[in-house]
Amino acid sequence: MEDLHQLIQECAANNRLSQEKLYRKFYPALFLLCKRFFADDHEALEVLNDGMLKVYKNIANFRHDKGAFFNWVYTIVRNTALDKLKISKQPVAGELTESAAKVYDDNPVKALEWKDIYKLLDTLAPATRGICSLFYIEGFSIKDISEKLQISSGTVKWHLSETRKKLKPVLEKYYS
Repeated sequence: MEDLHQLIQECAANNRLSQEKLYRKFYPALFLLCKRFFADDHEALEVLNDGMLKVYKNIANFRHDKGAFFNWVYTIVRNTALDKLKISKQPVAGELTESAAKVYDDNPVKALEWKDIYKLLDTLAPATRGICSLFYIEGFSIKDISEKLQISSGTVKWHLSETRKKLKPVLEKYYS
C-alpha cells in the first residue's frame, strides 16, 4: 500500500498518477458522502470531482499537525456539496411557523443501516436531503446549518419537519 504522506507530497508536485491513486483511495467514502446530498449519481460525481479539484489545488496547505488528512479532504468535499446546494436552483421552502415547530431530539435515521439511509434519502428533495444529512447524520446544529447555507433557521426547521413527515410512514411500515 502506498505511503499516504508520500502520496500527498507527489500530489502537491502535481503528479497526475498520484492524484489518480489518491482519488481512487478515497472515492468510495466520498461518493457516499455526496450521495447524501444528491440523489442523481451524475450530480454526486460532479460534486465529488469538484471537491477533489479543490483538494489538489490546496493540498500543499494541508498540515499534518492540524488533523487527519482524510478529515481534511472530507470537509472540503462536504463544503463543495453544500456550496452547490446553496447556489442550485432547488426551491427552498418557506419558514416553519413557531406553532408548527417540533423538537428534533429524535433522530429517525440513527437505528438504520447505511444502505437503508441512502434509499430513504433518495425520496427527499435535494435541499431537504442536504439539510437532513447535515442535521441527522453529520450532527450539525440548526444554527450551524442556517449559517452555512445562508438560510433562516425557520427554513432549516421546515426542511427537518418535511424529512420527518415524508419518512415517518416508511419508517413505521418497515422499521416499527
